[in-house]
Amino acid sequence: MKRPKMAKSHKREPGSSPNVRFEGTVHATRSIKGKDWANSLDVDRVPDSKGRIKAILSIDDCVRLLEEGFELRLHRAQKIGPLDRSLIVTDKAFKKWIDGQLSGMKDKPMPEPFAETRDT
Repeated sequence: MKRPKMAKSHKREPGSSPNVRFEGTVHATRSIKGKDWANSLDVDRVPDSKGRIKAILSIDDCVRLLEEGFELRLHRAQKIGPLDRSLIVTDKAFKKWIDGQLSGMKDKPMPEPFAETRDT
């Protein structure tokens, strides 16, 4: 059965989309040609262990990809907002942490690199 073509969406003004992004997977349909279709998505994406393409999608991304013939499966909505200040690490705090992590290595020096010997 053929799907009816979608009507062209109304273009939104930049910044008019609600402050939400979706976590989802993008799937090629029969209408998508070529093997490297994932390279042309123009969204933040990563492949997962099952070969699916996981992506962070705006509403505009969803509309565009649907119009291009992709199938989307949305798993979770995430509000967009300022980053929690408690999650930001200062340079001083990071240096203190990394020094603590590496301090154990000073007590146990690394072995000498393997030197290949040649008989000539």
